[in-house]
Amino acid sequence: MTEQVNAKVIVIGGGIGGMATALSLQRRGFRVHVYERAKEIREVGAGVVITANARRALRDLGVDEKLEALSSTIDIFHTCHYATGEVLRAVSKEDISRKVGIASLGVYRADLHSVLMEAVLANDPDCLHAQSEFASLTQDATGVTVQFVNGASARADVVVGADGNASAVRSFLFPEEAPKFAGQIAFRSLIPMDLVPDSVRARGSIMSAGPGRYLLSYPLRGGRLMNLIGLVQSGTWEEEGWTTPATKEEFAQAFEGFEPDLLTLIDRIPKGEVFKWGLRDREPLQQWTVGRVTMLGDAAHPMTPFLGQGACMAIEDGLILGRAFASASTITEALQRYEVARKPRGTMVQLASREEGQTLQDPSKKRRTAQDRGLMDYDPVAVPV
Repeated sequence: MTEQVNAKVIVIGGGIGGMATALSLQRRGFRVHVYERAKEIREVGAGVVITANARRALRDLGVDEKLEALSSTIDIFHTCHYATGEVLRAVSKEDISRKVGIASLGVYRADLHSVLMEAVLANDPDCLHAQSEFASLTQDATGVTVQFVNGASARADVVVGADGNASAVRSFLFPEEAPKFAGQIAFRSLIPMDLVPDSVRARGSIMSAGPGRYLLSYPLRGGRLMNLIGLVQSGTWEEEGWTTPATKEEFAQAFEGFEPDLLTLIDRIPKGEVFKWGLRDREPLQQWTVGRVTMLGDAAHPMTPFLGQGACMAIEDGLILGRAFASASTITEALQRYEVARKPRGTMVQLASREEGQTLQDPSKKRRTAQDRGLMDYDPVAVPV
């Protein structure tokens, strides 16, 4: 009997990456327990674009069709002049489908999280544990023991840190390496579609980049909501997180000089629906795995949002980790296969996203989207593991 046939895996972090990992492992016969520090295991935030590379993984996980029914297929991605609204580039879903095989979805993050979590619970109703904040771990030749802040502990054969950019697992493994402010403040909001100006609604998805700033909007939930995100270069630190309140006046002031209809869109944001946060970044790690502990998603490769690949990469990671365990003879081999398969791509996309952030906010430079860079061609179901 091989070592990992009955392997038990602990996943720290109950977000999108953690759920994708749990589901991938469950579907390959492994026992998984997910521990989340929050009182309730749910997703916060607003919208996310799920591109072909991640949708291939979601199809393997059995949830893509359900997610598509809850989401919006983005008809055309428009790149517009930030001040005039002139369309500079238009890429249709037909163009994307022809080139990469699958259209991109505008997804409400909570819907993505929900379909993954429902599938995980259908496999094991007792595998999720809220109010379990990671404190420390110890490992030996036979397994890993995790201690939680509430005094509880759990033991497994493997631990996976899927606890985001400010990962406590990463900080425990590499205490000398801390996240740093990335020099960008983000604003976000959700706006009912009936409040969206006609010209904005007609264009569907709009990316408008000006000096030191950019705005992105796209539809969610079958076109009932418009997701709006704005990134602004800043030397001032803002608290990390998705729920720091802001005002639409503050949002509009940051984008003074942008086209009038986009400023009208900001003005129509419902009261209490503007949030902001400071982006944080970390340098690429030389290794993701220490003994029987590994990491994925933003814990392994913190992803700034400029290529729209953060959630997609976490989903890819989770799918590949499950595949690595299914194809390996030992836990050590499984973790090596996972890191060899994922670390080059994770590091590449992390650095490319950072580069694109500078390009987007400098009108003299030509941007290279995720499609331009070939990121959507990747197939996490077929790549060698």
